[in-house]
Amino acid sequence: MFVAFKEIRRSFGRFSLLTMAVALLVLLLLFFQAVAGTLTSGLTGGLESSSADVFVYDVQARSNPATSILSPKVEAEVAAAPDVAATSPIGLSVFTGTVEGSSSADAEIDVQLVGGDPSGPSVPANIADGRLPSAQGEALFSGSSFDSPVEIDQRVKVEGVSFKVVGTADDAAFNVLPTLYVPYEDYVAASQARASRPVDVAPSLIGVKVAKGADPAKVARSLTKSIDGIEALDRSEAVAALPGVGQITQSFSILYLLLYIVVALVTGVFFLILTVQKEDALVLLRAVGASSRDVIASVLIQVLVVVGLGALIGSAVTAGLLALTRDVFGAGLQLSTAALTVGVILVLGLVASVGAVRRVLAIDPINATTNRGIRT
Repeated sequence: MFVAFKEIRRSFGRFSLLTMAVALLVLLLLFFQAVAGTLTSGLTGGLESSSADVFVYDVQARSNPATSILSPKVEAEVAAAPDVAATSPIGLSVFTGTVEGSSSADAEIDVQLVGGDPSGPSVPANIADGRLPSAQGEALFSGSSFDSPVEIDQRVKVEGVSFKVVGTADDAAFNVLPTLYVPYEDYVAASQARASRPVDVAPSLIGVKVAKGADPAKVARSLTKSIDGIEALDRSEAVAALPGVGQITQSFSILYLLLYIVVALVTGVFFLILTVQKEDALVLLRAVGASSRDVIASVLIQVLVVVGLGALIGSAVTAGLLALTRDVFGAGLQLSTAALTVGVILVLGLVASVGAVRRVLAIDPINATTNRGIRT
């Protein structure tokens, strides 16, 4: 152990460069993970956090809530199906809204309206603050991390319909937009006001709460088979089917994999070269009684110190950078994400040092009696 730290002090420059390289790679990993997580949450939060177990779509919508339009009679058919405990129409549309009573001035925002039965499976399962709407003109707000929050008791006017925010929910936004969950009657009123005439407003989805003990996936398959013109998906399937989510996840996963590979290669090559350069010194250590275990322990300690310190520095810098740029990227560093990434980096560092360890195991103390072990 003492040999390991003495060598780090003696070759401080080389070890510092590797530490900074690891820190930079960890920074990139954590930064991309935070931004990707925020982006994905903004796209999927509305479905992922919903109290509905199953979502019913128009079959022609191809699992896209934005293009789904259901016949009004569908809800009655779904409600009458086996293992269905409750249903609610869900209307989805983007409007231009005005936030009233803001600290600076009234502000226009694009807002996603989600109309439904506030007491049914159309609203988020968990409320962060306040309460669910209980009357017309009330709304539950949820924003993505990219949005400025709308506070409780503030009002948002949409197409002449004024909504008072009575509660908030975390990570329940649709389409990375500020989202208002409102009674279905208010959603219809806003849609008709935009159309300037009393048009029929069809629901986009039907939210379904399954009976106690029923399997949502089985209920979804049963609904799809028994009712013409619809496609039913359980919550996890609905989230996975959202347009763009799979491509975003796949793209970032490839990026993570490449960065992890670079960490392993940089660490492995560095310690292998270092071991080759000091092989004569290691031969002498073995000759004076140091065991292979002692020498290998020294190498592994150096790997843990350098990679661990680099990972911690990278995590700290990422947390600070995300805090400074929160208004731009809307992301924050989660402790669980940082801990998992640091753990994987440490394991990869140890695995990558196998080349250096094998080199140490190949050392023969007898070489100390030749001019390979002692330079003259």
